[in-house]
Amino acid sequence: MIAAVICVQFELHRPLIREEEGKSAKNGDGETLLTSKSGVVATTMTATSSMPEHYTVFSTSCSPFQDWQSYVFFFFAYRIRQPGKVVRIVSGCSGIRRAELDAFHEEKVKVMSDDFSVHFTPDFARSSGDNYMYYNKPFGVQHWMKYGLEFEKNRVRHDDAIIMVLDPDMILLRQLTYDFTNTNLILHHSKRGPPPEMKVSHGNPWASLYAFGKQPFNLDLAIVFANATDSPALKTPIEEQRNNYPGGPPYMATGRDMWSIVETWCDLVPKVHAVYVHLMGEMYAWSLAAAHLELPHTLAESFMVSNTEISEEGWALVDAVKKEDACVYPVDKPDTMPYVLHYCQRYSIGKWFVGKYRLDKHFLSCDKPLFMEPPDDVGTKYDFYIQPGGNPYGTKEKLRPERAHREAFMACQMIKRLNEVATWYKDHHCEKETVNYNKTFIFHHSLDPADNTGGEKTA
Repeated sequence: MIAAVICVQFELHRPLIREEEGKSAKNGDGETLLTSKSGVVATTMTATSSMPEHYTVFSTSCSPFQDWQSYVFFFFAYRIRQPGKVVRIVSGCSGIRRAELDAFHEEKVKVMSDDFSVHFTPDFARSSGDNYMYYNKPFGVQHWMKYGLEFEKNRVRHDDAIIMVLDPDMILLRQLTYDFTNTNLILHHSKRGPPPEMKVSHGNPWASLYAFGKQPFNLDLAIVFANATDSPALKTPIEEQRNNYPGGPPYMATGRDMWSIVETWCDLVPKVHAVYVHLMGEMYAWSLAAAHLELPHTLAESFMVSNTEISEEGWALVDAVKKEDACVYPVDKPDTMPYVLHYCQRYSIGKWFVGKYRLDKHFLSCDKPLFMEPPDDVGTKYDFYIQPGGNPYGTKEKLRPERAHREAFMACQMIKRLNEVATWYKDHHCEKETVNYNKTFIFHHSLDPADNTGGEKTA
């Protein structure tokens, strides 16, 4: 299933120069960098004359739950200096809430980069008369392309741009651009073979391989394509259904192709939802839209890691990390890692745990504590995990060695990265007398594996 790994490493990042707290620094290109108490030094990197425009976009609701995810997304785009513009597409904000979010973005996000912006859209959840919150992703991206990017008015400029659609619960570990020449990217095998060049180009969109295989093509396509009975999607070979279309975020395409896909995506997603009401329906609609347009994707297995139990992700890169190094942060060679941490699951090793639904939605606050961090050797200590909400509490769940290593990696990396974001926020937006840097928040009453009394700590 996994194609050959291209292992030539190269440096994607220009040197970062660290200086004392409160001082600015310049890198080799004369860019001004910002420093903080946590030692973070970073800036965004604009596209060079040889690089097309890049737009990294992600769609969210207007909830506080997705506010902190968005801040985390922006922060790591800032930290790695993601090229081009980064846009949060927000759907369904009321007047007051929109004003609050606009102010938060101006005061708390744009201090990282003027290339970071927010685009507001209506709530599309009831677009077809039902209530499906994931309509906001396709229709939100379409709204941004129409009214934010003004794509139709500016085709000459934007046709060749690179547009990348990610999810808010993704952390960029390294710069994500259109060019994967001489990288460690693991391509998914298909009969079409690798593209002529390892770049996103017209007619050659890219995406991350997801594990749903040819399921989009198993839907009642007579209903989905009732108005297009001669659609090429109805004739897609099974091999391509399995190996060129089961993609998901990061979606990457040129502006010309993205516009075509998004327009068809929005047309198809209500019809897909009519015959498939479950999660990932909007992803199935993307696959079918691409097949209808005869735009087979180059799928990569190593764009992201998320689910420690499946093979269709970049775990080969994580598995190569020594067990004793699973918690080392920052990873000293980011170009050896996957591009994205997709923290859509729960991660546990021993009693160390992190899960986005159990985080305090206001953890990015001056008075909230930081998270207690696992020791660097946690990955060598446990072959089980204990969920904070297990039934009964304290139940030990056995882990095979490979999965234990992955769980340790994800738990450690997530906890330490969330602490880095929260520390930066506190450094830049809190009065010294109100700030709380104590690393005391844990999800269990006790970290002692033998102590199964009590419950998760909530403050």
